[in-house]
Amino acid sequence: MSQLPTDQLSSALRGELVVPNHPDYDRVRRVYNGMIDRRPALIARCRGVADVVQTVRFAREHGLPVAIRGGGHSVAGHGTCDGGVLVDLSLMRDVRVDPANHSVRVAGGATLADLDGDTQLFGLATPSGQVSMTGIAGLALNGGMGMLQRKYGLTCDNLLSADVVTADGQVVTAGPDSHPELFWALRGGGGNFGVVTSFEFRCHPVGPIILAGLVAYPVADAAEVLAFLRDFIADAPEELSADAIFQFAPPLDVIPEEHRGSRLIGIFLRYAGPPDRGLEVVRPVQEFGSPVLNFVYPMPYVAVQQMLDPLNPDGNLHYWTGEYLPELGSKQIDTLASYGADLPDRHSIIEVIPFNGAVTRVAADATAFSHREDSWLVHVLGQWTDPAETERCRSWVKQAGADLRAVGSGDTYLNLVTDDEEVDRVSAFWNDARLRRLARVKTQYDPDNTFRFNHNIQPAGDAGEGS
Repeated sequence: MSQLPTDQLSSALRGELVVPNHPDYDRVRRVYNGMIDRRPALIARCRGVADVVQTVRFAREHGLPVAIRGGGHSVAGHGTCDGGVLVDLSLMRDVRVDPANHSVRVAGGATLADLDGDTQLFGLATPSGQVSMTGIAGLALNGGMGMLQRKYGLTCDNLLSADVVTADGQVVTAGPDSHPELFWALRGGGGNFGVVTSFEFRCHPVGPIILAGLVAYPVADAAEVLAFLRDFIADAPEELSADAIFQFAPPLDVIPEEHRGSRLIGIFLRYAGPPDRGLEVVRPVQEFGSPVLNFVYPMPYVAVQQMLDPLNPDGNLHYWTGEYLPELGSKQIDTLASYGADLPDRHSIIEVIPFNGAVTRVAADATAFSHREDSWLVHVLGQWTDPAETERCRSWVKQAGADLRAVGSGDTYLNLVTDDEEVDRVSAFWNDARLRRLARVKTQYDPDNTFRFNHNIQPAGDAGEGS
């Protein structure tokens, strides 16, 4: 890499070019998942669209692949690479709310905390994820699930337009009337098609105070809790998000001492309508069984969005998988209860998310995101801190995934999977017709697969996708 004219690129940037001998290189190359240890040849810390253009053109001129980092939270490590150019958007975090039109323009490096902090000033929110440090870019491009999805759909369903730097260094705006095929592909097709430097999203009236909390039970009650949630959520108002979560009980005073540090199953509740109405909606959950924790209160939306942050700190070791279950019958419940009772580490979690409501009413071909069936998404989040535990914890996640696939659909949510799974999750997510359409878009905007550090879609003709 010493032969690359890095001074030329460095002088063209408003931001900073970080190379391997730079004193900040090891800090800047680090990502959320401590399992990922990659060494880009160049890291361009961009401060604007012009920096992105200069970096992409430089990479193209010198035949270098390009990785893109928004929030750096890709569990598969897609926000970095070995030997290529890393376009680091983490300094581009501007958020501009248009309260009159219920929309927001957010830069490609912004996190959910950045987005929510500004939209909530106006009592507005865009559907997004569940951990505030997550980058909006990776979340939205692969779909975007979170606590507003039953009422307002996925993050990608609320995308109005996007500014994209393509592989040839051009800047285009994708929307319904401009580059419509690219716009379709960006809503669920991942980071395959270019560097998205800004997103325009639709907002909805939510907050600033919502009802939220956790009702938790001993893990021995998991089968009964899951069956209750299945029946309860089927008719619950769509303002309600109610996910089952297996976790180790934290050492909190509100939890009886005999349950602290033990495995629990909780129902994580968030009601996006008026809190007083929410108290009536969630009462059946609070009255079910014998909970060891019943913590449900009105609180700021931005605080609710941060509730899972302590469970997901930067730098821990992660290996995840995700499976859609078409139903929660006895086989599915027994499988979940078995693994929930056997979490391998106090940091590991299983979340069981109802996938119904608004997300299932979007036409199957309206976006590249392909899963629109009423179902349950299971997120198996293997997380630990001791490298000596890596093989044991990773093997546990892989076996959980295999057993859930045996009672599920084999479909997944790509933001939850890594690149070394035993099955081809990319092909499994998109059917042949959809994959061919995505490959044609890839061919138009990135024919040489410059942007390959993602759940990759090959350009048409490279691997038989085009016809």
